[in-house]
Amino acid sequence: MAAVPLVLQWGRERYMIKYDYDDLRDTTLGQFKEVCREVTGVPTNGMKLIFSGAIMKDDASPLAYYGIYPGASLKLIGRKEGAEKGVPVTEEEREENAIIHKIDDLSNEATDVLSSRIEAYLADAQIYIQQYSSGALDGISDQTLEEIKSKDRKNLQDSYLFVNETLMQYLLKLDGIECPPNADKARQRRRQAVRLLQSWMEQMDRKREGVKQAEKTISQ
Repeated sequence: MAAVPLVLQWGRERYMIKYDYDDLRDTTLGQFKEVCREVTGVPTNGMKLIFSGAIMKDDASPLAYYGIYPGASLKLIGRKEGAEKGVPVTEEEREENAIIHKIDDLSNEATDVLSSRIEAYLADAQIYIQQYSSGALDGISDQTLEEIKSKDRKNLQDSYLFVNETLMQYLLKLDGIECPPNADKARQRRRQAVRLLQSWMEQMDRKREGVKQAEKTISQ
């Protein structure tokens, strides 16, 4: 499955940034700070990034060096460029920020609820496919084999249905969030959240199809 995104917290703002294990090994702290600057507007020379209560200081070290993993939460401290000028925040901006917070809360909640369940389903489904298509259970009586298959199949089906139904619930909640005509950032954030959940659903469906194909092989 796609890696669970990093969660970058900056004050009340929360940003989801997609990094998999390879990215975390290849991306230095300095490079990640540039990404943070792009999404928050905080200059790299004025920001501090904190993970597990410690400030990360060596810009040349990869993120994996600090123990960061997909789905980890990082905290950013710093002021946005131009913040000292006291630019007023309009009512429309406050409304859009509130919508963005609501979208992020839903997306983060979905990640907390489903990420481990999706990973477990994909792993269990792969084991199911391998053990039945590789002949690993050859020699077991037909009755015993059918009992094992029936139990494994039911567990997979129950897990798939739970994740699929829960994903649909969160997608409906996101679809129900109304964005004002000029709330372009909020609409973009909602699209990102929807695409993330849809990508999880697509991975579940692909693996489920793999299970069906393996069962066809078994029956032959």
